[in-house]
Amino acid sequence: MQNLHFSLGLHFGNPELLWFLALIPLLVGFTFWLARSRSAAVHDQFGEPELIARFNQKIPVSRLIAKAVAVALCLAGLVLALSRPTMDSGKTEFPMGTIDVIAVVDVSRSMAVPDYKGKLPQPYNEGRRLDMAKFLLMKEVVGSLNYNRLGVVTFSGEAFPQAFLTDDLPALKWVLNRAMTVGSAPGEGSELGKAFNMAFRLFDLDSKSSHRRVIVLFSDGGNDSELSEMNGVVKELKKRDIDLIIVGLGKTSPSAIPVTLLSPTDQNMNAGHQWYEVKGEIVTSKLEENVLLLLKNATGGRYVRLVEVNDFSMTSMISRMEVKHVPGQYEFFPWLLLASVLAFVAAVVIPSEPDGRNSKAKPDQERREPR
Repeated sequence: MQNLHFSLGLHFGNPELLWFLALIPLLVGFTFWLARSRSAAVHDQFGEPELIARFNQKIPVSRLIAKAVAVALCLAGLVLALSRPTMDSGKTEFPMGTIDVIAVVDVSRSMAVPDYKGKLPQPYNEGRRLDMAKFLLMKEVVGSLNYNRLGVVTFSGEAFPQAFLTDDLPALKWVLNRAMTVGSAPGEGSELGKAFNMAFRLFDLDSKSSHRRVIVLFSDGGNDSELSEMNGVVKELKKRDIDLIIVGLGKTSPSAIPVTLLSPTDQNMNAGHQWYEVKGEIVTSKLEENVLLLLKNATGGRYVRLVEVNDFSMTSMISRMEVKHVPGQYEFFPWLLLASVLAFVAAVVIPSEPDGRNSKAKPDQERREPR
């Protein structure tokens, strides 16, 4: 059911619960009648009502009514609190981003080549290609979000959703610094097509159609996907109107992969070797720029070959970073819940027994009357 809205700006998140307000008077009235009926029935079981009335004072009706009203207010406050009433507040406004960015990052073994040694600060000073990607994500992408959202997809032989779309920057920084490592995605090789398809699924899961969508690819150009799969990726990018930014990482000359910069599993499997080997041959890697340029030309995207840190600037790449301000809302839930609790305390505090002094006064008077 859609939120109930009044002309005064009052909204109810769960308006269907308001129907229970109509049941509260009936419930309290029935309980009041039942209590009076049971009290009269108990008196009848002990003897003549006139005789019992001489030695037993009934609870004042006003006190019972006060207790019933307190119970009714308690239930009404609880129902209103659960219906989640809010009111538009023109004084409270908060920014809401209109751009969703997904970073697609290659974490295969080739991203461990230290092509940027000596160019990055701590904790990225080992200078791996992946270190440069993480540094740019932290400095340029996260730093340029301005209330917009970022998601992260890592890939090697398979794609892995490292972080769903979010504007929770502390959590994103934790993921980028600790969870995104060489070999953190499953499989062998670099399946670029699977990475893009995973990014499309993240957009489908949590991206509004009115938002601008951007994919930032950090890769050294390694790609084991079939041509037909990449053609499908290009069609989807155009169909979804997704802006593509490609960052080419690495040198154009081949470099060996140091075993000490690989994952702990790969280090154990290649213990005693300085360079990563396959079947006794040292594996080398370089920037496969042609793959990235073909993707850029096919999609109309933008490409940056990264030699120095300052070669990439997110704000210059995305010309219209937007922040949309929407009216805030004032939440009545805590106050209604507090009122319900206070009414419950009042219902408990109101005594249910008759006044002891009055109940004893009548028999004493009876004994002092002359016969």
